[in-house]
Amino acid sequence: MSLTRFALLAMLLAGPVAAQDALPDGTPLRAQDAERLNNLDATAGQALRQAMAGGDPADLRVLTEVMQGNAMPPELALASLPGEWNCRMIKLGGNLPIVVYQPFRCRAGADGSFEKLTGSQRTTGQATLWAGLPVYVGTAFVQDSTPPRYADLPEGEPADPGVMSPDVGVIEMTGAHSGRILFPAPYVE
Repeated sequence: MSLTRFALLAMLLAGPVAAQDALPDGTPLRAQDAERLNNLDATAGQALRQAMAGGDPADLRVLTEVMQGNAMPPELALASLPGEWNCRMIKLGGNLPIVVYQPFRCRAGADGSFEKLTGSQRTTGQATLWAGLPVYVGTAFVQDSTPPRYADLPEGEPADPGVMSPDVGVIEMTGAHSGRILFPAPYVE
């Protein structure tokens, strides 16, 4: 199977959706993670403005490419996700206007699992529906660590977010072979 394109966009600066206490499998969504998801539009707007104002033109071309395309309806998006993916992390806002990383490998399973397989910063978790949105809920961790499931992370702010932290984002599939996960205000960087 050939690898397809997928972008992970970390919106580093801090359209509401309806609040919901738990994911479909019963896992409680942390209040701070629900707030981050609810504030996606505001966070993305701030991060995009910073990136556009000070980003390198080559990086902005990559950003423009991955932001093109309308998101599929939630059920179609989750059904399109399984497979081997060629992913790229793009960090917007914060200390630097935009950072575009080299591609890496990701895998999404038919069971909703999703994991970043290469690179020093990784994530593992589940793609699911929350408040009618396709979302990713997982654990960000450093390579060679053994991450707990999202549900098993301790409550509150992570003790060492550079090593292990909750990771949430909105999944937007734009085609059978392209999509993005928008991570609003991640703990790392």
